[in-house]
Amino acid sequence: MNGADVHAIDALEDWHNALCLFREEATESLSSVALEIRRAFDWIDEEGKGWQGEVRDAQEAVVRAKAELAQRKTPDYSGRIPDASVQEENLARAKARLRFAEDQVEVCRKWALRLPKMISEEYDGRSRRLNNFLEADLPTAIAHLNTRIQSLHAYTQVKPTEANPASPAPEAAG
Repeated sequence: MNGADVHAIDALEDWHNALCLFREEATESLSSVALEIRRAFDWIDEEGKGWQGEVRDAQEAVVRAKAELAQRKTPDYSGRIPDASVQEENLARAKARLRFAEDQVEVCRKWALRLPKMISEEYDGRSRRLNNFLEADLPTAIAHLNTRIQSLHAYTQVKPTEANPASPAPEAAG
């Protein structure tokens, strides 16, 4: 026999490599999620600003539509009031556009308030625990496993001692 008969070192090395890969990928995933959260906040902010601009444009469109309707309802030289149904439809569309834009501003405002709370309640604690595990506990475990693997490699190099046939057998006490 050349050395200790240990067969599972390869499996332990595979496990060690898998743990190292898991740590790296999990750390990258946490960073990616943090980036996506930041993007979500930025997107909500940009959308809110965009809808506020749309509200201003829609308000101007309502003012123009009201002015066109008022002008159309003014009697002409003959004293006749022309048909203003097109202008009334334009005003109704402008008001609907304004209501929609105002609703979207409100949706953005609500999400801007709601998202931080949701992240705090649902994500922050869990991600912090995972990050602590990845930064403290897992490296310690990986180092310990590595030490054990090295010890097993050293152990496989140990040669068994053989009994010396020339030495007398121990005598029984008696």
